[in-house]
Amino acid sequence: MLSRCIATLTFLSISSLFAGHYSMALRGDTTKFDYTEKNSNGLLDTEKTNYGNINGLTLSIDPQYHGFYSRVSTSKGDTDYVGGTNLNPTYGSYRTTTTNTLTNYELGYKVTIGESRNRLEVPVMVGIGYRRWLRQLHGTAGVSGYDELYDWGYYNFGIGLHYDFSSNINLGVDASYRKAFNSQMHENFYGYTFDLKNVHGYTISVPLELKLDQRWSILGMYNYEYWNINESNHIARGLLEIWEPDSETKNETFSLGLKYSF
Repeated sequence: MLSRCIATLTFLSISSLFAGHYSMALRGDTTKFDYTEKNSNGLLDTEKTNYGNINGLTLSIDPQYHGFYSRVSTSKGDTDYVGGTNLNPTYGSYRTTTTNTLTNYELGYKVTIGESRNRLEVPVMVGIGYRRWLRQLHGTAGVSGYDELYDWGYYNFGIGLHYDFSSNINLGVDASYRKAFNSQMHENFYGYTFDLKNVHGYTISVPLELKLDQRWSILGMYNYEYWNINESNHIARGLLEIWEPDSETKNETFSLGLKYSF
């Protein structure tokens, strides 16, 4: 179902390029990563790293005023894992490195309130997306490594406020709410798939555009991304039960790139 929706929106988005004013932007990204798992007793494990360790690219196509938009981003890098093991689950008793690969697709429709004659514009967006996070925990002496794959589709509802300080400088603030569906985590330690509950989040972005001429611009951006994941279903394993605990993601990304308008 999700793949059919994305295919349809992709076709409409590409078709609309020939019917209006559009722009294409390519940005390099670096992310400050902050992921936490917890229960009622406190922290279970964390994944953290500063800027410069997880890097990637974002490609976006946007209408100037009204039309379909599309965005794809991918990034990869290592974080510092702090947690525990099955023998000693105490937080901080075990440390290793995790390799993370993140991919995000989003397609939707944008309507802008306010046109070029105004210095203030309010873009409103509705879309559908897909998020994928491959979390590969490295093994150490006596402790096996394993992979976890988190993925889900989501609905996106966004609004922004953009202001032209001059003919060459535009600064904006965008916010979006995301509600996930088909949220799962697949792991290869036991070989189980968990259904994640109440997955939702939001983003806050601050784009800055410096126009070089009528076609080319330098684009900088700060983006804050938050995701909430509630405890998953429980799966019986012998006399025990295993599950995915509550978790939160609070990632911050700085981006710099070029934008071409056509």
